[in-house]
Amino acid sequence: MERRFHTVGIAGLGLIGGSLALALQRLGGIAVHGYDLDGDTLEAAVHAGAITRANEGLGECDLVVVALYPGAAVHFVEEHIAELRPGTVVADFCGIKRFPCAVLEPLCRARGLYYLGAHPMAGKEISGFAAADANLFRGASLILTPTEETDPAALAAFQELCREVGFGRLVRSTPEGHDRIIAYTSQLAHILSSAYIQNPLSSDFSGFTGGSFQDLTRVARMNGEMWAELFERNRDMLIEQIDELTLKLGEYRQALENEDSRALWALMEQGTAIKNRLLAGASDPKWEEV
Repeated sequence: MERRFHTVGIAGLGLIGGSLALALQRLGGIAVHGYDLDGDTLEAAVHAGAITRANEGLGECDLVVVALYPGAAVHFVEEHIAELRPGTVVADFCGIKRFPCAVLEPLCRARGLYYLGAHPMAGKEISGFAAADANLFRGASLILTPTEETDPAALAAFQELCREVGFGRLVRSTPEGHDRIIAYTSQLAHILSSAYIQNPLSSDFSGFTGGSFQDLTRVARMNGEMWAELFERNRDMLIEQIDELTLKLGEYRQALENEDSRALWALMEQGTAIKNRLLAGASDPKWEEV
């Protein structure tokens, strides 16, 4: 397929946006225009060869990727939409999908633009352009949330570019389905890790930790501003998952309080069986892979 996108604008040059810029520059034949409110970030991106123009030339782009927090992503598109040419593809990389999709799809459609919702499942425990890596997306999954209004040609071209960038698996979901599952697989995990590390014993564990402690606390170090917004905008589905976890923890507590070894053993066996099924690839694939 002939490449459709020759000039790409990226709003937000942190870890995700900066990594995308570096990956696109490595492909060659693509001009990358970067947009960021932080002057030092723009300077670093120019110095690294990640972008060819800084905070200008948005009207020349045939693809604009918005890699910002959800509220800022919507604000950026609203503020700059008049600069975009009809036919431009606008993709957001937000970590939730219902909110940006509900606002940006009709907004773009009314201006003759093609909107796509996407969420790259890649990251690090550190953020900012200094952490950007052209290989960040190698083999990673990308969740796409097309709707009935999504232009098939724009979607196909975007998918092809993402494969060139290095994404290993492209999966289609609905915005609602995305937010429900991400509340469990990502957001709940971060809350659990943060809550766990706040135990008073966390300051007195030297010599008592193994892999389990490190695994459970790996994502406790978070960008609070970003994650707080993601949690709040997905609070209904995240609360469901917190309640589900609380219920299960309560079953463990009850078994311990009752000195019920059989119930405790049954709970652990159930968890082990589910994990074994997942390791064997026996999960139920609800979402279309493309």
